[in-house]
Amino acid sequence: MERQVTVPHYLRISVGRWNIDTYSPDAERIFRQIETDGVAVFRAQPGFVRYRLMRENATTTIAVAEWESEALGLAGAEKYRAWMRSVGIMDRLTLETHTGEIVAGLCSE
Repeated sequence: MERQVTVPHYLRISVGRWNIDTYSPDAERIFRQIETDGVAVFRAQPGFVRYRLMRENATTTIAVAEWESEALGLAGAEKYRAWMRSVGIMDRLTLETHTGEIVAGLCSE
C-alpha cells in the first residue's frame, strides 16, 4: 500500500526590523512570549504546520511560517499579527513579508 503524504505548500517569510536590540532582556522576554503565547495563537489556526523565528543580528529577525494553503496562511497570519498588536510587539518592529508556494523541500519523518 502506498503511503500518501500531504506536503504543505504555502510559506510566509517575514523579515522583522526591530527598534530595540534583539539581544536585550526586553527582546528576550518578547521572544519567550512569542515562543509560548504566540505559537499557541498559530497552533489554534486551521492549516498551521510550523513556525520558526531566527535572530539574524541585533536589529533583524526572520520568521518562517508554513501553512497547508494560501487561504489558511493569510487568515492565520492576520490572527497572529492581531495578537502581536494587542500585546504591543508590533510597536517594536516593522515587517516585510514574502509569500509563495513551496516548490521543493524535504520533510523528515
